[in-house]
Order: sequence, then structure tokens, then C-alpha cells
Amino acid sequence: MQIKEALSWGRAQLQEVCERPSFEAELLLAYHLKQDRMYLITHDRDELQEREDYEDLIKRRAANEPYEYIVGEASFYDIHLAVEEGVLVPRPETEVLIDLVADIIEKENITSIAEIGVGSGAISVVLARKFPHLKIIATDICDTPLKVAGKNIETFGLPGQIELRKSNLIDEVPEYLELVVSNPPYIAEDFLLESNVVDYEPKEALFGGSVGDELLKQIILDVKERDIKYLACEMGYDQKEPLQAFVNKLGVKSINFYKDLAGFDRGFVIQFL
Repeated sequence: MQIKEALSWGRAQLQEVCERPSFEAELLLAYHLKQDRMYLITHDRDELQEREDYEDLIKRRAANEPYEYIVGEASFYDIHLAVEEGVLVPRPETEVLIDLVADIIEKENITSIAEIGVGSGAISVVLARKFPHLKIIATDICDTPLKVAGKNIETFGLPGQIELRKSNLIDEVPEYLELVVSNPPYIAEDFLLESNVVDYEPKEALFGGSVGDELLKQIILDVKERDIKYLACEMGYDQKEPLQAFVNKLGVKSINFYKDLAGFDRGFVIQFL
């Protein structure tokens, strides 16, 4: 089987599961060959070596396994992060959250923050690279994210800035903090997700309770109780009104909601009194 024939076969297998089957077939073949995609064009008549291995990659993707788990990494912001099953694949919308937090850090000269739910380490790693003076305590309640985040922190030479800690929210973080950032689970338990998400990605990183905003509300309460000045979180597209009502009862200096790249309500920044 020539490379061009392998691509044609791969595209056909992915037709039903991918928005861009040709693109993903090319990415997986380039990964298999340890080459870039241009190589596939310039060597399209070459015989494909170890074709069974490529076919296995395509079959995994055709079964809805996320591309990022198959290749073991995800592109995020300006870097590539190691990921694996048990760790949420970082999404482009989280880049908006990072930019908002970066603005606060810069304007307020913030030097100490915490991240709740470190996952792959995406948020903490990007922020630490942006601000070499920043100290971050990043928590997670599960072992796999702590392991994977640790690998990414080592890869980017950031163990001096980011400390990982196993904790429920910020229960095990008694240190002084100026800001907390989180992309917590915020999906309602009965919400129907696509197979590539619900069948593979960790449920503890997706579902936030029967309504979905229970964990968000607990984070808000915990941060307020600790007299931390800022909280920045992602949320579900339909959670703006209940969260607005919740903080109105609590009393905060301000809450500003923001939208994601698709125009959906996606998160908020609270400044506490």
C-alpha cells in the first residue's frame, strides 16, 4: 500500500467520526512515520512501512478515541502538552480564561496564585511561562492529572514556580493567595455528551453535580472564606443567571462574565470585597 492509498483508506474510515477526516488521517500517518505532513505529499508513492500500526491508529480514532490520547499530546496556547487517559484534553476556550487571568496578574502585580484542578497543567504552565516571578500551587484530587502535570512542568523547566498538591479544591493550601483560577467540572450529570468525550475523558473532570454548578458554587464559597481577592473560573454556557443570583446573595465587589470563541457564556471573574 502506497502512502497516498493509505491516506485514502484512512479518510474513508474516519468519515463518520471526524469533522476533518482527511486532515486527521494525515496527522495520524505523519505521527506514525515520525514525519511532517509535507513528507506525505512529497513521498505519496512510497510504500507504507508497518501499515498495520497505522491501521491500528485509525481504528482507535474511528472508535471515537480522542486524537490527543492516541498521539499522547495536545496543542494548547503556544505549546504542546503531554496528555493521556485520565486527564482532560485542554480546550481552546481555556485560552480565553488564561488571557483574562494574565491581565489581572499584570495589572495587580500578583505573585502568588492557586489553580484548582490542574489536569494536564495547561493553565499553570502557560501562566508560569508568561510570568517568571509567579508562584503557583496547583491542586487536583486525582493521581493521574498530578502525574501528567508533573511531567509537563518538568518538560518546561518550571518546578521552581509550580508546586503540585493533592487536595480537594484548596483544602490543603493554607498559604496566602491573591488569586485562584480553575476550569472545574461544570456539566450536569444527565447532560448527553459526544462519545469521544464521555467514553474516554475522565468523568470527575467533566461532571459538576446533578445541576452542574455545585462545584463552582463551593469554589466561590471557599475562596470568599479565605479572603482571596480574585477568582477566575470557566463555567457552562447556561450557568450565568444562577451564578449571578448566587453571588448577589453572597455579596462581592464585582462579577464579570465572559464569552468563549464561539460566543457562548463561558466563565467569570469575581473580585471579592
